[in-house]
Amino acid sequence: MTTRELAQLATAVENGSPIPAEHSEGEGLIVGITGPPGAGKSSLAAALTTEMRGRGKTVAIVAVDPSSKATGGAILGDRIRMQSHYGDPGVFIRSMATRGASGGLGRTSASLARLFRGAGFDFVLVETVGAGQDEIDIAASADVTLVVLVPGMGDDIQAIKAGMMEIADIFVVNKADRPGVEQTVGELEAMLSLAPEGSRPPIFRTTAIDGAGVPELVDALARCERKLLKPDPRWLIDHVGVAVRSLAESLPFYTDQMGMKLLGQEMVAQEKVNVAMLAVGPSRIELLEPASPDSTIAKFIDKRGPGLHHVAMRVDDLSAVMNRLEAAGAKLLGTPQRGAGGHLYMFVHPASSGGVLWEIIQDQGR
Repeated sequence: MTTRELAQLATAVENGSPIPAEHSEGEGLIVGITGPPGAGKSSLAAALTTEMRGRGKTVAIVAVDPSSKATGGAILGDRIRMQSHYGDPGVFIRSMATRGASGGLGRTSASLARLFRGAGFDFVLVETVGAGQDEIDIAASADVTLVVLVPGMGDDIQAIKAGMMEIADIFVVNKADRPGVEQTVGELEAMLSLAPEGSRPPIFRTTAIDGAGVPELVDALARCERKLLKPDPRWLIDHVGVAVRSLAESLPFYTDQMGMKLLGQEMVAQEKVNVAMLAVGPSRIELLEPASPDSTIAKFIDKRGPGLHHVAMRVDDLSAVMNRLEAAGAKLLGTPQRGAGGHLYMFVHPASSGGVLWEIIQDQGR
């Protein structure tokens, strides 16, 4: 893919288009860079890029700048700090504005990061706005989150610890050539001493302007791995059922705006329901449209309105789960039934599960 093609695709994703299937997966590491204003996040991103390129790695950068509440515009000043990398074919830089979104990211920042990983970049650096203690959305989007601080913050560390301080995988004290670096590191170490042994993020000192400490930081990032879901094989979410009045009206939100892949549609005669199945990782969302006024889904919508109908859990041994639930006093609805594709299923009454109707499924042949 050429740089022009990637830029056009990034624009389409920013405007709400789904990530193409061929660019939805990748092996690269998404690194979030957050911290208070003035911490040198852009300079650090540029220094990291220099070091990574020196090691032969490709880098994509998503630099987020705040939109003005007065004009709606954004300066996108990160481009100035990273201009030395613009001519490098192994670096792709995308600046974007928050456009009113809170949490330090734009609404499509996470999607762009996944797009660039899927395009084959070894590292994707996502630099947040630098708004303060509530800037924690990056933790949900990045594989590794760097919280960047500077000497002389003093009580500011205490002020932000309820937000950014809790999402750090790595702390970086940047501008470490300034006075007060030992005090800042000491304050961090004192705060981290309250955390359990083995769960304390490491602290690195860097001076981004001359690259001091950056190689050691890149070494640490190179040892990090992508956040991969490792589910308990005994319990897997199979799908979430959502009752809707109309598939035609509801589907565009999931396929066009959310970018989910439509796996198929079918009519389940015994349930009197039309079903549209959408992929969500290894699981699915099933939209349930009543095919008859006397169907269970129609009655549900008449009583409660559209919305979450049930959550389906896949298990290895349905009989064993039933026995355990009955022994614990859970209210089961009926007996196991044979569903489409030959799987067995049963339901647990919402009164036993905090208000959610649970469907328990055992695959065919088990």
